[in-house]
Amino acid sequence: MDSQTRAGELHDSFNAQKRHGRLAKLLIMAHAPAVIWQQVITIALGVLEFMPQVSLYKLLTALEAQSPSSSIDPTAIAWAVGLGMSMLFETLADTYMWHSSRAFVHIPVRVQLSALLFGKSMRRKDVKGVQKDDGSNQESAENPGLEYNLQNTRQGTINLIGFDTARISEFCIYQNIFMLVLCKMVLSFIFLYLLIGWQALLAGVAGQMLIFPLTSYYARKYTRAQNDLMSARDRKLAILNEALTGIRQIKFSALEIQWQKWILEAREQELSALWTSFRADTFISFSWLCGPVLLSAMSISVYAMIYGSISASIAFTTISVLETLQATMTWIPELITNLVDAWISLERIETYLNSPERVEYLMPGESISFQNACIAWPSDSDTIEDFLEFSLRDLNFSFPNNELSIISGKTGSGKSLLLAAILGEADLLSGSIVVPRAPALQDRFDGKAHQSNWIIPSSLAFVSQQPWIENETFRNNILFGLPLDEVRYKKVLSACALDQDLSLLPDGDMTEIGANGINLSGGQRWRITLARALYSRAGILVMDDIFSAVDAHVGLHLLENAIAGELGRSRTRIIVTHHVSLCLSQANYAIHLGNGTIDHAGSVEELRKTGELDQVLKEEEEAMSEEEDSFPPSLEPFDQNTKSPVSDDHKHQQNSGCIKKRARRTSKLSERRMSAISSRSSKIDDGGLSITPKPPAKKFVEEETRQAGRVAWSVYQRHMSAGGGFWQWGLVLLVFGLYEAGLLGQYYWLVIWTQSYQTKAQLLQLASKISNYQMITFPSSIVAVSMDSDLIFYLSVYFGIAMLLCIGGALRYFLVFRVSINASRKLFRDFTYAVLRAPMRWLDTVPLGRILNRFTSDFNVVDSEMGLAVAMVFNFSLRVLGITIAGRVLIVSPYTIAFAVILIGINSRYAIYFLKGARETKRLESVTKSPVFDLFGTALAGVSTIRAFGKTEVYINRMFEKIDDYGRSLWYMWLFNQWLVFRLGILGATFTMAIALLVVSMKDIGAPLAGFALTFTLQYSVSVMWVLRQYATVELGMNATERIIEYSELTIEEQGGADAPAAWPTEGVLEVTNLVISYAPDLPPVLKGLTFRVNGNERIGVVGRTGAGKSSLTLALFRFLEAREGSILIDGIDISKIKLKDLRSRLAIIPQDPVLFSGTVRSNLDPFDEHTDGELREALQRVHLIPPSASPSTSASSPTSVRSAIAQTTVPQQHNINPFASLQAPISEGGQNLSQGQRQLLCLARAILSRPKLLVLDEATSAVDKATDELIQHSIREEFQNSTMIVIAHRLSTVADFDRILVLAEGKVVEFGKPIELMLKGGGEQKGAFAELVEKSGEESLLKRVIFGERERG
Repeated sequence: MDSQTRAGELHDSFNAQKRHGRLAKLLIMAHAPAVIWQQVITIALGVLEFMPQVSLYKLLTALEAQSPSSSIDPTAIAWAVGLGMSMLFETLADTYMWHSSRAFVHIPVRVQLSALLFGKSMRRKDVKGVQKDDGSNQESAENPGLEYNLQNTRQGTINLIGFDTARISEFCIYQNIFMLVLCKMVLSFIFLYLLIGWQALLAGVAGQMLIFPLTSYYARKYTRAQNDLMSARDRKLAILNEALTGIRQIKFSALEIQWQKWILEAREQELSALWTSFRADTFISFSWLCGPVLLSAMSISVYAMIYGSISASIAFTTISVLETLQATMTWIPELITNLVDAWISLERIETYLNSPERVEYLMPGESISFQNACIAWPSDSDTIEDFLEFSLRDLNFSFPNNELSIISGKTGSGKSLLLAAILGEADLLSGSIVVPRAPALQDRFDGKAHQSNWIIPSSLAFVSQQPWIENETFRNNILFGLPLDEVRYKKVLSACALDQDLSLLPDGDMTEIGANGINLSGGQRWRITLARALYSRAGILVMDDIFSAVDAHVGLHLLENAIAGELGRSRTRIIVTHHVSLCLSQANYAIHLGNGTIDHAGSVEELRKTGELDQVLKEEEEAMSEEEDSFPPSLEPFDQNTKSPVSDDHKHQQNSGCIKKRARRTSKLSERRMSAISSRSSKIDDGGLSITPKPPAKKFVEEETRQAGRVAWSVYQRHMSAGGGFWQWGLVLLVFGLYEAGLLGQYYWLVIWTQSYQTKAQLLQLASKISNYQMITFPSSIVAVSMDSDLIFYLSVYFGIAMLLCIGGALRYFLVFRVSINASRKLFRDFTYAVLRAPMRWLDTVPLGRILNRFTSDFNVVDSEMGLAVAMVFNFSLRVLGITIAGRVLIVSPYTIAFAVILIGINSRYAIYFLKGARETKRLESVTKSPVFDLFGTALAGVSTIRAFGKTEVYINRMFEKIDDYGRSLWYMWLFNQWLVFRLGILGATFTMAIALLVVSMKDIGAPLAGFALTFTLQYSVSVMWVLRQYATVELGMNATERIIEYSELTIEEQGGADAPAAWPTEGVLEVTNLVISYAPDLPPVLKGLTFRVNGNERIGVVGRTGAGKSSLTLALFRFLEAREGSILIDGIDISKIKLKDLRSRLAIIPQDPVLFSGTVRSNLDPFDEHTDGELREALQRVHLIPPSASPSTSASSPTSVRSAIAQTTVPQQHNINPFASLQAPISEGGQNLSQGQRQLLCLARAILSRPKLLVLDEATSAVDKATDELIQHSIREEFQNSTMIVIAHRLSTVADFDRILVLAEGKVVEFGKPIELMLKGGGEQKGAFAELVEKSGEESLLKRVIFGERERG
């Protein structure tokens, strides 16, 4: 692609204009030279399109003057050649016009808009909250994700590239047709003025104006329908995006049916809007078809009234000209609808491009400091109410350079907001924030970095609360665009405890990671993002709660070796954590948040001296104190028998005895986390990991498949069947056939009418009428004929037929639209059903963008394009058939049929060549579009991380490359199209010239039959060309249906089986016998003969190292993985024998990564409306999201202009709003307006409502503060006393007091028993597996107190 069509150059040139105004005006100015050239070519084409008519008129004049006995007139031969040459020049101009429209306007506009949208997304505010719309949507109480402005969602933004840029650029192809229509209208009206005079013409125009109110009404209706259609598509795709993003939770909860219902309801709204627009389009078409008929009727009637008579020649010539005008004006409805579509899309894109961008409020300085700052989450709103929904106020502190600073506070206290402010991702309402200014990416010279200059003190790296992982290799996710320094890389892997993980990954560090780290555990995702920050050149590391998802001993390892180790020691480190005591030994500065402001801030030593440190640790200390106070006075015998290789300090800590005073307990709490060296796994390598080249890695995400060859006939059959089957399509074909028969009848009636006049002039008019081309005629050449009663009769019948054709012409498209809607509905239902029930492994290995591409672009083709394309094939195929029949009835020479057969044969040969290449370019176009969606979605999800690392330009350039790839595929696809059109046009011109010469050579043919023969020739060649072009369009469009059917025929999860008993399970007894599980038939088993039994109401902790099989066991319980051997029984029923829905709906799981959907607190807690408001509030109280006295929030403040009023607002007195105070409080896409801990607690409240008999928890409270965690653990013990609980434990302290512990290793049961029994198992040097895990946990003393304290109490 040249500089005029590449994304980077187009993006930069548009922004360099620095002009202001509407987007439409700016686009026209940006592409003015190409648009002007397009109009010039169009005007030239408009003139050239009259040349064949001039040649035809001159040829018939020469034949008319030629007597039967004379020799062939050379003039006639010359005009026969001129007819063919004029068609050739018209073909050249037409081909070049369409090529210019696509290559110089369509593709650059689409590429430019796509580039501008992505560039804007990288600068736009990262709004986490919910932006309310105008309140027009009333479905909010029922469906998730429908009640707010969906253009602010991630999928709403992607829709702008998927739908809106396509509609605008498509209109750019055809916008010059307005000029072509205008040229033809001007020429036609000038000719009619000369022919019938201004009075009759004015009367005809007035008659045509009668139809304008109807046209205007349906044009407005179409516009409203298109607005509704785009809104419906946004809603549908927002729901689809959330469903696919949260598909694991949907499947775990057996919510496929409910989500399919929501998706199909949104789809029905889309189809309803589409059907409304189709009906309006049908009436618009009817109006424009009727317009010329009324014009001709009024003109001829008024002419007869003025002059008392009318010549047949005038009548025929007028009708001929107006029919030509009618053919031209059939473009108008489509042009208007395309204009409306493009304008709506322009406004949507303009709104997005004009949305607020991230304001650069950070002031450069030597260190990070806040001065009287008030900050809030970013918002698109301009009202104080929205800005202060949650804010932090009166922030005054400064983080020390090259030291570790910790930020703590209760769940939802604003810790992540404080980090966002450091990154420049928050709204600064007042005060100032100072952050060192990092050099620009191009000034860092990353390629020349080495050990001595690796760290850039002012550069920044960020570890987000939700780990952001790309669909890249393990290594590339860590390098993040930096060159590989093997020594540093190995140190980073060791510091982040990733060595053992690499040994378990199939291809080591070249293993491909799925989007969002789908094939990694939560702890692995967090450690990879930490490794990315640690490997980076940043001198400032900003980290958000990296300890929540990792085991305790891993957390201690990360602190000592990564954050406080060699790689982190010389950097400024700011970390949000609930594990304050763990970090205090290495921390220099501490901040504690509470009640929307700073409770305590200062150096650790200062806080310790003033006693504030005790208050900072109070919540965590009290969370442990209940267990500690019940421990026996001395555990020294047990400690002395432990022969773990720990330091003296650690031994002293273990032998310290009972803690008697609060101050001493606080001190020991800190010391417990201060071990200099913890026992580590033998598989952790201190930098000796080999990263030598390995064989090519296996692809986790498979490449998108492309079919080869022609589209299978079965695809056509599937599409026809979806549309209603043979009878529906047969009816459509019948109506099209009747329309073509009506056209033939109209021509035949004109033959009968004209034969009633015997003058040469009248016969010449027959030739001109049969032609669809107007002939240049002047009133002086017309022989006047007195008006008679037959004229009125013939005229009445003619106009009657014309009106019936108008109605039939509209009806045929109405039927096509109806069948198209039916086909879309059926195909979408099948597609959605299959995707929602696809195996989890398939969903993990197929990028979200690839699925959404088929949900968007491919269904857009099926919805809006396929019906019209099929209709055009019917239309022109039947026209070829009709012309052939007419030619056979009024046969001039058998040679004409021979020429016609030759024409079809050669054209078909070219069409076959074309389809072979065009199919592949169309498939390539579809395949190159998916990476654009993938990267857009990935970048939007990680925009904060990308901007924090200063990689914005890298991702913009990467997107530009993918957009360029897509632009190239478009260019080749349209080039193939013009290749065919040009050749078919040349063949048509040659065919016409041959028939014209044949007619001239036949002495016994008169001008009327010659005119009919040439008319047949012109129509035949054009119709054959359009049949082949439209068939090619259908064939290429069927590629979309082919791709949809490919996913509709996926192998889905087994839906059959027996119905589970109504109350099952009643006991919660779980029996696993000789269970063998693998992720795929060709992969080795991950669970190898598991056998154990869990009694009813037992609490079981499942522990083991990474790769032990903990997650695989969970997947097996919910039948995401089917057993190769063995069985799982719940209350004596084999789960493989019952329906999946019954199994998954009767169990419950609370995942470590909480999944919420956009909607409200109520819709997330109770999606089926099965509980009362009181029950929902009680569940929220149980998880401590609202206090016991909470009632629905009803307060509201009046909106005020924020920036002007913020300085006058008493910000310190503003109280932050509890987001759970109202059950109708909004939840944004993915729950982004809540903290990680709040999302976990809401998921827990959802489980409390369902009260399952068997509950699986995967470290469900890892992201909450310790005080809340203790309260939640207490609630879990109370609420699930009558449930069997299986807890996948990352922190042994979570399950240390459970009934029994299941220890897994390498897919096998190593130990299973009570914690105290497992601790006492073995002896001497040989320890049990659980005892070894406790010893290496980093919290051995605490765990022993819990475990053996239980024995003492027993």
